[in-house]
Amino acid sequence: MSSLKNKMATLLVIVFAMLTGAGLTWPQRLLFVSGIAFGLVAEALPEVLHRLKKAFIEGGRRKW
Repeated sequence: MSSLKNKMATLLVIVFAMLTGAGLTWPQRLLFVSGIAFGLVAEALPEVLHRLKKAFIEGGRRKW
């Protein structure tokens, strides 16, 4: 999970620099930021699902 945090921090710096330095309109900025957010969610989703599945299985075992 640490590498994901490092990627997010790097991405945040890039996004901030892009939004302040580039001459983008507000709709273009919104599209840019939503694309970055979608990429982060798509990258993190498999790990989150794996953790939920593992927690669900372990929780079921404790009840029996």
